[in-house]
Amino acid sequence: MSKIAFPGPEVPLPVQSAMPAAGDVALDAGAAAAALLAPLPAVRETLREMLAAVPDPRDRRGIRHQLAVILGLAQAAAAAGCVSVTEIAAWAGAAPQDLLARLDARQDPSGRRVAPHPDTVERVLEALDPQALADAAGGYLAARAGLGPAVFSAAGPVLQPALAVDGKALRGAIGADGLIPYLLAAATHGAITETVVVAERLIGPKTNEVPEVPALLRGLAGYAASRAACSPWTRCTPSARTPR
Repeated sequence: MSKIAFPGPEVPLPVQSAMPAAGDVALDAGAAAAALLAPLPAVRETLREMLAAVPDPRDRRGIRHQLAVILGLAQAAAAAGCVSVTEIAAWAGAAPQDLLARLDARQDPSGRRVAPHPDTVERVLEALDPQALADAAGGYLAARAGLGPAVFSAAGPVLQPALAVDGKALRGAIGADGLIPYLLAAATHGAITETVVVAERLIGPKTNEVPEVPALLRGLAGYAASRAACSPWTRCTPSARTPR
């Protein structure tokens, strides 16, 4: 077989990876951990405490790494730029000691914090109930955004917080049925940098969004919005009642 000659000197291909290394990303692990653990004035629980309340899908026997530690590392990995489960698991497996300490990861006999193995992180994320995690995170973010029970003044009408509800396809994702997943989400009104998604729910691709709105808002028990503003392609009825 003849060898094909290419003009010019041979140039080695650069090593490329879409996954940022735990020690090389522009992420201050201490600041990230502080954000995970520090309570906010308007929130009674920290993000770690919220993650600890998410139901653990594993058998209690043989658990070596607490769910809050795994989810906290996944959150830090996402903040560092990781996207896929494989990238998140690899980053978590190489997490720095200060972040592991702030998340209260387990220690070996020498006192060194032990990160969960990437395989463990992947198994937990795959077995986790996504709706349970979304509900817990939504409640935390709703409290952080300052949402609260509806208040009706005897002196007259008062403005209530509003939520925008819309459905979106998850581009690049494929569900177990082979179809693109669709999420219905509720977000607070405000500037782009201030908007917070406080609830989301998986719906079918052929489902009308409007009947799914009450189920979506039930996850915000204790909170209320004066109006649910839906996408321009649907019609919603304004409501000032707390979802039941």
